[in-house]
Amino acid sequence: MFRTIALAGVAAVAVALSACSVSEVPAPASPGPAPVTELERPPGTVVSANSTAKLGTVVIDGLGYTLYRFDGDSARPPAATCTGPCAETWEPVPASDPIRADGIDDESVGTVRRPDGQEQLTVGGWPVYRHVGEAPGATDGHGADGKWFAVTPDGDKAAASR
Repeated sequence: MFRTIALAGVAAVAVALSACSVSEVPAPASPGPAPVTELERPPGTVVSANSTAKLGTVVIDGLGYTLYRFDGDSARPPAATCTGPCAETWEPVPASDPIRADGIDDESVGTVRRPDGQEQLTVGGWPVYRHVGEAPGATDGHGADGKWFAVTPDGDKAAASR
């Protein structure tokens, strides 16, 4: 008999719990759009001209990072010399097809084979790099060591706006 009463008690609790409506339980917040993963990112390399208050028009990559050129490199012929520890601070921008350029003449955009065999993006013949640790839109690397400069759409060094 005790067993019947215990089962009846369990059944009553189950009925009471099932009577709660779903609307009484707060719905989890919507996580928003899922972040873009490398697998979802369109193939290729994307660069565009971007106007800045401090340096005028410079080139940015598809994620908004400012691109830089290095005075130790060469544009004619294109040659990339930033390797080893240099490339740990100044990440070479890889070039892969298709290369899409917005606000930059197609003739100004090209590639160069790095000493490690990878293809690197060039602008105006200059190999271009990202400054590691810099936020999208920042231009903090401009003028670093007197050799690193934000690159303009024609490959020149960006200059302070007047």
